[in-house]
Amino acid sequence: MRDSALHGEGWPRLAAAVSAAIDVDRSARFWGAFERPRGVPSAAALLRLTLAWASGLSLRQVCALAAATGVAHLADASLVGRLGRADTVSWLAEIAGALLAEQLPTAEPQRRLVLVDGTAICHPGADRTSWRLHVAYDPVRRRLDAFELTDGRGAERFSRFAWRAGDVAVADRYYARPGELRPLLEAGADLVVRIGWNALRLLTATGAPFDLMAALDHVGASPGEHAVRVDDRRPDPPLLRLVIAPLPAREAEAARRRLCQEAKKRGRTPDARSLRAAGFLMLLTSLPADAVAPERACALYRLRWQVELVFKRLKSLLGLGMLPAKSPELARVWLYGKLILALLAETEADLLRRALPPSAEPAALPLANLPRRAAQPDRRHPRAADRRAVASRRAAPRSAPR
Repeated sequence: MRDSALHGEGWPRLAAAVSAAIDVDRSARFWGAFERPRGVPSAAALLRLTLAWASGLSLRQVCALAAATGVAHLADASLVGRLGRADTVSWLAEIAGALLAEQLPTAEPQRRLVLVDGTAICHPGADRTSWRLHVAYDPVRRRLDAFELTDGRGAERFSRFAWRAGDVAVADRYYARPGELRPLLEAGADLVVRIGWNALRLLTATGAPFDLMAALDHVGASPGEHAVRVDDRRPDPPLLRLVIAPLPAREAEAARRRLCQEAKKRGRTPDARSLRAAGFLMLLTSLPADAVAPERACALYRLRWQVELVFKRLKSLLGLGMLPAKSPELARVWLYGKLILALLAETEADLLRRALPPSAEPAALPLANLPRRAAQPDRRHPRAADRRAVASRRAAPRSAPR
């Protein structure tokens, strides 16, 4: 992607994919991102330079390669001036949105599973989150449904995305906010969201305070559920299902250990209720009980790891976490360039999947059934045996001289 973003045979294919979604020149002139050439002949060339920078090249390398290939002729300081503008940010955001809309299906399914989450991005030398990328991911289509880029203060909320009847939103505990649940439910969507023991004020079906700790004491080996309401300071709180499932002993112990370490770091004593609740998975869901049993609700929530894999691919393969700019405008330009490259890569991968016959997709992974073997360090690292032999000779006691 780095080579094809600036030169080579890959750029015409990328340019055609972008042009199929949006008129690049018209959009650039509308937002004011491209008004006069000044070393850059067209808006498409400016987009090409932006994607080359987002692909991992430095600004100086981009300008040098652009001059060598005849794409553009400008210094890196001039390129910074062209990119570090709010107009360029709005233009790239519109291109990314057009590419995303191009990938959405024309016929919406009646039921759509949507995994929502956010990931933190930091600029060089930052001691806290600089930017946050919020995404909605469709695990069935294996594509992004929506995204939003905010600064580090942008909280994770359901209201960042558009919901419709038939959607099933799956999210972690950061989305369990009292004012965020009702709008999603009023849109006709359902939710499966994890909660903490003190995140929400829970009520019984009749409106009395719900004793969560007492409910934890009665949880057996299998998941149980209770009918609860979430107090959002409005009349007629929504009636939901609280699903409580015990975690495996190893996971519960690891969660309690993390709580103790975090409390020790802050100079506090961990709350006994927090340690108690750390051994359980607590979910709020609006899915009907006759259609989705408690075990099924837990299985739906465990699908959330797929959106974590999306972030891992974006950061490890595409380098989304290696933000090179501190300026807000330049940082947003770089991040939108990364998102454009990710959407183009998704389009290429989808075309490849469609080209493969159905029989080419394996029904099961044969390696998953093979027993694990013990690691053989001498085989993987031929010099390991030699290093251990040398170390043993050095550690052996020397004989006394005669």
